[in-house]
Amino acid sequence: MITWSLVAGAAGICGTAALLARLSSREPPYSPERYWILGMAALAPAWLIAFLGGIEPPGAAVPNKPLFIFSSALPLLGAIVTDAVVRHLRHSGRDRRPVIYWLLGMAALLPGWATSVIVLMVKTKTS
Repeated sequence: MITWSLVAGAAGICGTAALLARLSSREPPYSPERYWILGMAALAPAWLIAFLGGIEPPGAAVPNKPLFIFSSALPLLGAIVTDAVVRHLRHSGRDRRPVIYWLLGMAALLPGWATSVIVLMVKTKTS
């Protein structure tokens, strides 16, 4: 599952980067929130694969329950924080490149994805 998650992450980053290059050349440009969502879409499948791979069957002992809970809470917290940053940048008046918002979208899910991969590594090590 770790390998599949990493492959999905690499494919998502490459695919959305290509789409970002195509969309950022558009006139008039899209709103910053669209690029932010595109960045979140880059890592969402990779996080989901890692998160679902860490789920134990019902009744099984969960070796790292706090880490597993954090791996589901961190993407939500990241989305809230980066959304606030995107809104602040949008209303600051300065024009930012779309790649900034795309990177903020990826930064929203990156901690949760990394935590989910760590949970998977611990799970495979203990079994």
